[in-house]
Amino acid sequence: MSDETGDWVRGLRIVITGAAGVFGVGLVEEAVRQGAHVVATGREPTISAAPLPDGVNRIAADLADPKQCRDLITRAADVLGGIDVLINNAALLTNRLIVDLDESDLESSWAVNVRAPVLLTQRAVPFLERSNAASVINVVSAAGVTGGVAPVSAYAMSKAALIVFTKAAARELGPRGIRVVAVSPPTMESQMQSALDIEFRKTVRSMSVLGRVPTVEEAARVTLFAASPHAAALTGTMIDVTAAVV
Repeated sequence: MSDETGDWVRGLRIVITGAAGVFGVGLVEEAVRQGAHVVATGREPTISAAPLPDGVNRIAADLADPKQCRDLITRAADVLGGIDVLINNAALLTNRLIVDLDESDLESSWAVNVRAPVLLTQRAVPFLERSNAASVINVVSAAGVTGGVAPVSAYAMSKAALIVFTKAAARELGPRGIRVVAVSPPTMESQMQSALDIEFRKTVRSMSVLGRVPTVEEAARVTLFAASPHAAALTGTMIDVTAAVV
């Protein structure tokens, strides 16, 4: 690997969920550029239509289904010949006031944003233990710390749970040679963000202390650096790539 070229994940076998979204596509593109072997996952028909680089392995899976979560890891390991890195990027955003939330909102947020990463990590452990560069990256949100600036309490609660899972998993899996890190990317022009009121989106952007919002490419590079052997001493923590001080 070369620090000069930024090829931090060259040769690594990486599974990326939520690969059809803006950040997922960015992660896949940067990982492929750096020379990683990637399985990109998402629901149909979006994963088949996603603008991913040529040669990327696509596996359709609905992570709200526990069986599909477990099967996904087995299928990805078969395709890649093992797994070095799991990036739990898939997420569901519910834009609704607390007084308007119903049980299905809470259950769907929990299923995709918390249960799926736990099940995927659990199933990936036997493969990760055989890697000499094993890591799990959980893509979280500043909303999991602040509660969010929009009516996204169900999403925020689920991301808070994923941050805590990151810490718990880091403690348990560290002795097995597996690092677990959370990364909080910036607000992006994605389908998820377009569901939010435009004033809330402006508020999020105004929180940047750099006077700009970090790009998808910048956030993807930080995420992949955290996943790489260059970050071998990093585990159980959250990296904030939002340029906001919270």
